[in-house]
Amino acid sequence: MSVSRVMIIGGPGSGKTWLAKRVSSQLDLPVYSVDDAVWDCDGNLRPETTIDALVRAQISKERWIIEGGNTRTYEERALRSHLIIRLNPPVWRRFIRVLRRDGPKFSLLFWTFRYDKVFGDKDQAILRSAKDIANCVELRSSNDSKAFLSKLAAEQSTLA
Repeated sequence: MSVSRVMIIGGPGSGKTWLAKRVSSQLDLPVYSVDDAVWDCDGNLRPETTIDALVRAQISKERWIIEGGNTRTYEERALRSHLIIRLNPPVWRRFIRVLRRDGPKFSLLFWTFRYDKVFGDKDQAILRSAKDIANCVELRSSNDSKAFLSKLAAEQSTLA
């Protein structure tokens, strides 16, 4: 699999950043987190137009891993992606990860539970719509992610 643009999506605590770092080390691709576009350096939410412009600036590059939400740019990212990964571990696992990582932040824990209801259909739709132009993968567990990384490493070694 020759890949230079990767889109990683999934709810809070699904492992997007963890996976992006590992895929980056295997493919030597820069990682961009959508959260960096959403929040400014003082932790304030940016306007939607600014968020979208920042994400689109990353999409326009030739090599990237973009991990995170912002469904307004899903289709644009998908159209440029070679690989789309949706992380979908059980909600209870995501909840525990978010609680460990961020502590008892009510709004983030709330969105951890609500993500599938609000964005799950959009995640599934982007995988269905992009299946003819990108390799689309859904990973539901840590074992799935580890197996995917092993397969990716094996494919990269055969290309070298």
